[in-house]
Amino acid sequence: MADQQISFSLHNSITELGRLSEMLGEISERWNIPGKTILQINLVLDELFTNVVSYGLEEDSSQQVHFSLSYHGNELSIVVSDDGRSFDPTQAPKPELDLPIDDQPVGGLGIFLMRQYTDNIEYRRENEKNIVTLTKKI
Repeated sequence: MADQQISFSLHNSITELGRLSEMLGEISERWNIPGKTILQINLVLDELFTNVVSYGLEEDSSQQVHFSLSYHGNELSIVVSDDGRSFDPTQAPKPELDLPIDDQPVGGLGIFLMRQYTDNIEYRRENEKNIVTLTKKI
């Protein structure tokens, strides 16, 4: 398959999660990405987008979250950028999965799942923007 690339932006609203899922479905069909893989990517991007909207951006702002996906050979690369508060998901502590459910702190599993379902996560802060690059071998 020839190299593929697509970019899109979503508004700063949890209601955009449906649109994110639709975009990933279209990309999956267009690029022939296996269903299991796109479900994992959907979960990863759902978690990342939710964190950005919930914690990084100002409520009711016109800010957007930008996505750029590229498919080269057997690797999917996803760059997610926003101009919200600085947050490096690669520095988030790993959850203590052996704790009983009632003793688990709220949050933290989304980033754990991001790590589980991608091969690499990189973060940088550049020009007042958070830039997260995710890669997954297909």
